[in-house]
Amino acid sequence: MAYTRAKVVEEISASADRVFDEIGAFNNLTAIMPDAITRSTLNKKGNVRTLKVKGIKGTLDETLLKYDKATRTQIYRITADPDDMVPFQDYTSTIKVKPITSRRSAVEWTSRFVPKRGKTKAECLEFVEGIYRGGIQGTRDVLGVKK
Repeated sequence: MAYTRAKVVEEISASADRVFDEIGAFNNLTAIMPDAITRSTLNKKGNVRTLKVKGIKGTLDETLLKYDKATRTQIYRITADPDDMVPFQDYTSTIKVKPITSRRSAVEWTSRFVPKRGKTKAECLEFVEGIYRGGIQGTRDVLGVKK
């Protein structure tokens, strides 16, 4: 099984700690992606989130694999896609926030996945990179900063 890899890197005019507080918080997608995610609920352990996507019936479950505030890293994977909401499977993603200066940082959002039968690599990349760019822009919006 050959994995496809996606990567989006963008800068934000805010400290790495402030950026990670928003984009790295596992249950913060409704804040940074309000036009896409209408509901995010956590299980009792706080390591599985169930997402409701605007305009799409059903839900999607993601499991937090790693959260490290010191390195500003979050790793998660899709564990249940019962309603075929995404065009790929075997999806694991990493968000890293790196300082550039004390007031500027870079968000690196990467993933690996396998396109589902009938879906192309290009379709999957367009889908996932759009999500990442939307989440990064939403983080800028929440922080009240331009690029």
